[in-house]
Amino acid sequence: MPTGLPSQTESAAAELVLEPAAPAAEQRSAILDVSSHVRLWTVTALGLAVDLWSKDRAFHVLGQGGRRVLIENVLEFQTMLNPGALFGIGRGQTTFFIIASILALGLVMWMFAQNSPRRRLLHLALGAILAGALGNMYDRIFVQLVPHPVRTAGGGYVNRYVIPTGQRDGFIHAREYPPTRNGAEILISPEAFADKRLVGYVRDFIKIPTKALWGEVWPWVFNVADSLLVCGVLVLAGYLWVDRRHTSARPAPGAPAAEAADLPGEPSDEAVSLSNPAELHRP
Repeated sequence: MPTGLPSQTESAAAELVLEPAAPAAEQRSAILDVSSHVRLWTVTALGLAVDLWSKDRAFHVLGQGGRRVLIENVLEFQTMLNPGALFGIGRGQTTFFIIASILALGLVMWMFAQNSPRRRLLHLALGAILAGALGNMYDRIFVQLVPHPVRTAGGGYVNRYVIPTGQRDGFIHAREYPPTRNGAEILISPEAFADKRLVGYVRDFIKIPTKALWGEVWPWVFNVADSLLVCGVLVLAGYLWVDRRHTSARPAPGAPAAEAADLPGEPSDEAVSLSNPAELHRP
């Protein structure tokens, strides 16, 4: 007789199709979790400190255009001032790159807020991206220079990057970057300085001179911030790829038992038992 209560068969079927509730840590945003912030900002602070210190140290020891071989054909330091991005793209577009860096920082924080505290590796990757973006943005804001030809001992000229310090006695006074306590001042006539403008430069110094049949494997000079950006983006891309695969492989809520079975298109043993109510009570 119908009693209005669900039968044993219906109750068992309901247990099969109901998905377990997501843990509270998965539903909570990482931006509300103290441990997530510790991971993110620790990597950001350490990465930024190492990047700024290493660039400052390299340029004060080697100067502009300096070179020091650490491991022959494997690793060397070679200082270079880059007015653009990787591969020299966008040379001199300081304002554009600063705005792009600010947008990238906003995107990183949005991704952090959209994820749960359990995704620890993702927090570390986002911290590396933050450190790299902040390190290069610092250079574009605070390392603003102008190129100026300087006479060499041999009578020729070489382009040096200088910091204008003011105008006195009818000349623009400048110092070669990086400025030192005993560095000589460079005098530039106002006419020669008229067509120049300050441009933000990124300080690069790491060089991998490994050669192959076609030439150098990686001909560009980079810095710690670039390394953090590349590593963080690679980890982030791999994480999103794995996460997408898991999401696509997960059966949709309320899917028939045949779709959730081990063999697609064939009912599982539990589904076969439920199709015959008598099977539930068989000894």
